[in-house]
Amino acid sequence: MSREIVSVEVNNPAGPVSQWETALSEHVGHVLPGSRDQEITRCVPIAGQAFQARLEYGELADATLFKVVATPHYFTRALCSPAAKLPMPIVLTFLSSGSSRFRQGRRSCVLHPGDWCLLDTLQPIESWVMTKSVEVLSVTFPRPTDPELLRLLRERAAHRFDGRVGVSRILQKTLVEIFGQLSCLAPGSRFGLRAAIMAMLWDAVREQPAASAAPSCRDVLTARAKAYIEAHLGEPDLSIESIAASCDASVRSIQRAFARDTEGPVSRYIWDRRVSRCADALREDTQARHRITEICLSWGFNSTSHFSRLFKEKFGVPPRIYRANAAGSRRAA
Repeated sequence: MSREIVSVEVNNPAGPVSQWETALSEHVGHVLPGSRDQEITRCVPIAGQAFQARLEYGELADATLFKVVATPHYFTRALCSPAAKLPMPIVLTFLSSGSSRFRQGRRSCVLHPGDWCLLDTLQPIESWVMTKSVEVLSVTFPRPTDPELLRLLRERAAHRFDGRVGVSRILQKTLVEIFGQLSCLAPGSRFGLRAAIMAMLWDAVREQPAASAAPSCRDVLTARAKAYIEAHLGEPDLSIESIAASCDASVRSIQRAFARDTEGPVSRYIWDRRVSRCADALREDTQARHRITEICLSWGFNSTSHFSRLFKEKFGVPPRIYRANAAGSRRAA
């Protein structure tokens, strides 16, 4: 199964964005239309500004992998009754860019790029997008039945975990690779990959019992640098010097901050984010009238050969084939 895409855009929201509520409920929560009265969802753009969100998702056995890119908003989801007959998965969320806050009960956490948290859909969930835009990579799993795992879920839900070290780092890299290769996976391999992710998840939870501590100065600097990079990706002259100046830091400090980042050195991070943005555009119907050269130039590339080489390294096929495959998947859907 290939990845599917749902986009929602509301220029002048007068209240909750029901289209986004429905998209998350149907494609992430797998709630049937006739059962939606058993849950309460609400998505409200912050300060009444225009709302844009994009959901890209695919199935991995009985798990759902999905990526969300969205502008500032508040989202909440709760069950109408503890006896509701709905899927009640757990959600693992890695933050790729921006900053978000999550809350369950008395616990809350703020995530910056590289951080992750675990959420329990049996309990009310609240989230806030706190920056100009945010990108998260998430996966839902069936709720565990093992008593020890349920205890870990109760104790660690809505805690911040550091995705830059240990098993968490391996888990994040694995999710990124699986998400990128979803359309290439044979049905039989999906169950094994799903089991491997689950095993790594609980190992990562056990490995960081005190990970709800405040992020280090280096982590804060990395988050600030990534926010600047995200806002200036389309500028060909984006450089480590301009990033350092925006953060009131030295070039060496920026290099040290990225030395332990899961995405590698700062230059690699910039090119990877540009390639990802180009891939997003190549999958969009609204970008079909634009040539591939126009798209890569609009995201800061000044060499089409450089772009094509990096794109094929990341996605395994040239941009032209990638766009054709995405168009074929949309027609099939």
